[in-house]
Amino acid sequence: MTEIVLGIVISILTGVVSSYLFLMYFLNRKRVKIEISSHISKVTFEGQTNYFFKFINKTNSEIFDIRIEPTFYKQVGGVGGMNIQGKDIVLKDNFISYIPCKNSRDTNGLHAMRVRTTEDIELNWSDNSSYIRLTVIAKHSLSGFTNVFVKDFYSRDAITDKKFKSGDDLGVG
Repeated sequence: MTEIVLGIVISILTGVVSSYLFLMYFLNRKRVKIEISSHISKVTFEGQTNYFFKFINKTNSEIFDIRIEPTFYKQVGGVGGMNIQGKDIVLKDNFISYIPCKNSRDTNGLHAMRVRTTEDIELNWSDNSSYIRLTVIAKHSLSGFTNVFVKDFYSRDAITDKKFKSGDDLGVG
């Protein structure tokens, strides 16, 4: 009788441990990977000055429910020190429902996205203590895990008159 109970307990523990190890290995590999360009491209488009941000889906599968949130931050005086005050930058499209993974047959580079704003970023960039934080939030299509990616632009030098290169290249040319 003791051998039967011991066998059942060992079977249950073995099943739990193996399931845990498999899920940890499998699910840890199913996370969103996004790269954000360190440039902001200033381009005149449709008679307006537009500022473009670029990011790339580096995940091995599709991602969905992508929210993009650029924010201006500047230091303001507070009691006993400095605080940070944020102001949202309004994008033309701040939500993308689906981005595919990189595919060798994709000639359009659909895994690389550009988002734009028509707000005058250079005019709003008041001083050297100001900076822009671009936040990209996305879900993995298989695991459903959400990841947050952040890129800070601390200098106006990040703004360039050059256009982004296409595809996987985050540079400008």
